[in-house]
Amino acid sequence: MLNIINSLGLSNILVIVTRYFGGILLGTGGLVRAYSEATNVALAKAKIIQKDLGIEASLEIEYSELQKLKYYFEQNEIKIINQEFEEKIKIIFEISKEKFENMLNNRKNMNFNFSNLIAIRTKYIDI
Repeated sequence: MLNIINSLGLSNILVIVTRYFGGILLGTGGLVRAYSEATNVALAKAKIIQKDLGIEASLEIEYSELQKLKYYFEQNEIKIINQEFEEKIKIIFEISKEKFENMLNNRKNMNFNFSNLIAIRTKYIDI
Protein backbone atom coordinates (compact mmCIF):
# COMPACT_ATOMS: atom_id res chain seq x y z
CA MET A 1 0.00 0.00 0.00
CA LEU A 2 2.80 2.40 0.89
CA ASN A 3 4.58 1.66 -2.39
CA ILE A 4 1.44 2.64 -4.32
CA ILE A 5 1.04 5.86 -2.33
CA ASN A 6 4.71 6.74 -2.85
CA SER A 7 4.59 5.91 -6.57
CA LEU A 8 1.76 8.43 -6.99
CA GLY A 9 3.74 11.09 -5.12
CA LEU A 10 1.04 11.53 -2.47
CA SER A 11 1.51 12.79 1.07
CA ASN A 12 -0.74 13.57 4.01
CA ILE A 13 -2.99 10.66 3.11
CA LEU A 14 -4.63 7.77 4.90
CA VAL A 15 -5.72 4.56 3.20
CA ILE A 16 -7.60 1.95 5.23
CA VAL A 17 -8.29 -1.58 4.00
CA THR A 18 -10.50 -3.80 6.15
CA ARG A 19 -10.31 -7.58 5.95
CA TYR A 20 -13.48 -9.44 6.83
CA PHE A 21 -11.93 -12.89 6.70
CA GLY A 22 -8.87 -13.62 8.78
CA GLY A 23 -7.89 -16.91 7.20
CA ILE A 24 -4.68 -17.81 5.43
CA LEU A 25 -6.21 -19.09 2.19
CA LEU A 26 -4.88 -16.18 0.10
CA GLY A 27 -1.29 -16.59 1.24
CA THR A 28 1.22 -13.75 1.42
CA GLY A 29 1.14 -13.00 -2.32
CA GLY A 30 -2.64 -13.04 -2.39
CA LEU A 31 -2.83 -10.61 0.51
CA VAL A 32 -0.40 -8.24 -1.20
CA ARG A 33 -2.49 -8.35 -4.40
CA ALA A 34 -5.75 -7.83 -2.46
CA TYR A 35 -4.40 -4.87 -0.49
CA SER A 36 -2.78 -3.37 -3.60
CA GLU A 37 -5.99 -3.69 -5.62
CA ALA A 38 -8.07 -2.15 -2.82
CA THR A 39 -5.61 0.74 -2.55
CA ASN A 40 -5.58 1.33 -6.32
CA VAL A 41 -9.39 1.29 -6.51
CA ALA A 42 -9.74 3.67 -3.56
CA LEU A 43 -7.16 6.14 -4.91
CA ALA A 44 -8.68 6.01 -8.41
CA LYS A 45 -12.00 7.14 -6.91
CA ALA A 46 -10.48 9.71 -4.54
CA LYS A 47 -10.35 13.40 -5.29
CA ILE A 48 -6.72 14.38 -4.97
CA ILE A 49 -6.13 17.99 -4.01
CA GLN A 50 -2.97 20.04 -3.82
CA LYS A 51 -2.33 22.51 -1.06
CA ASP A 52 0.47 24.93 -0.32
CA LEU A 53 1.24 27.20 2.59
CA GLY A 54 -0.40 30.57 1.98
CA ILE A 55 -2.04 33.44 3.80
CA GLU A 56 -5.54 34.29 4.94
CA ALA A 57 -5.75 38.06 4.56
CA SER A 58 -8.21 40.92 4.60
CA LEU A 59 -8.60 44.30 2.98
CA GLU A 60 -11.20 47.03 2.69
CA ILE A 61 -12.53 48.60 -0.49
CA GLU A 62 -15.18 51.07 -1.55
CA TYR A 63 -18.33 49.68 -3.13
CA SER A 64 -17.34 51.13 -6.50
CA GLU A 65 -14.16 49.02 -6.50
CA LEU A 66 -15.79 45.64 -5.85
CA GLN A 67 -16.10 44.44 -9.46
CA LYS A 68 -12.51 45.43 -10.26
CA LEU A 69 -11.27 43.55 -7.22
CA LYS A 70 -13.33 40.46 -8.07
CA TYR A 71 -11.96 40.50 -11.61
CA TYR A 72 -8.39 40.79 -10.30
CA PHE A 73 -8.96 37.93 -7.86
CA GLU A 74 -10.48 35.76 -10.59
CA GLN A 75 -7.57 36.41 -12.96
CA ASN A 76 -5.03 35.62 -10.22
CA GLU A 77 -6.88 32.62 -8.71
CA ILE A 78 -7.38 34.27 -5.32
CA LYS A 79 -10.28 32.84 -3.35
CA ILE A 80 -12.69 35.11 -1.46
CA ILE A 81 -13.72 33.52 1.85
CA ASN A 82 -16.04 36.20 3.21
CA GLN A 83 -17.40 39.67 2.45
CA GLU A 84 -18.75 42.09 5.06
CA PHE A 85 -20.81 44.96 3.68
CA GLU A 86 -20.67 47.96 6.00
CA GLU A 87 -19.46 51.51 5.37
CA LYS A 88 -16.78 49.86 3.25
CA ILE A 89 -16.58 46.27 2.09
CA LYS A 90 -14.23 44.08 4.10
CA ILE A 91 -12.97 41.15 2.04
CA ILE A 92 -11.36 38.11 3.65
CA PHE A 93 -9.46 35.93 1.18
CA GLU A 94 -6.86 33.19 0.70
CA ILE A 95 -3.73 34.04 -1.24
CA SER A 96 -0.26 32.63 -1.86
CA LYS A 97 2.61 34.34 -0.10
CA GLU A 98 4.04 35.46 -3.44
CA LYS A 99 0.79 37.06 -4.60
CA PHE A 100 0.33 38.74 -1.21
CA GLU A 101 3.80 40.30 -1.45
CA ASN A 102 2.97 41.41 -4.99
CA MET A 103 -0.19 43.17 -3.75
CA LEU A 104 1.81 44.92 -1.01
CA ASN A 105 4.62 46.02 -3.30
CA ASN A 106 2.60 46.95 -6.41
CA ARG A 107 -0.33 48.67 -4.75
CA LYS A 108 -0.04 51.75 -6.98
CA ASN A 109 -0.14 49.64 -10.16
CA MET A 110 -3.42 47.93 -9.28
CA ASN A 111 -6.52 48.99 -11.21
CA PHE A 112 -8.50 49.23 -7.94
CA ASN A 113 -7.95 50.99 -4.64
CA PHE A 114 -7.92 49.21 -1.31
CA SER A 115 -6.93 49.90 2.27
CA ASN A 116 -6.02 47.97 5.42
CA LEU A 117 -4.40 45.01 3.69
CA ILE A 118 -3.57 42.69 6.58
CA ALA A 119 -2.23 39.14 6.79
CA ILE A 120 -4.45 37.39 9.33
CA ARG A 121 -2.70 34.02 9.54
CA THR A 122 -0.79 31.48 7.53
CA LYS A 123 -2.73 28.42 6.41
CA TYR A 124 -2.73 25.73 3.75
CA ILE A 125 -4.62 26.85 0.66
CA ASP A 126 -5.74 25.04 -2.50
CA ILE A 127 -3.43 25.47 -5.47
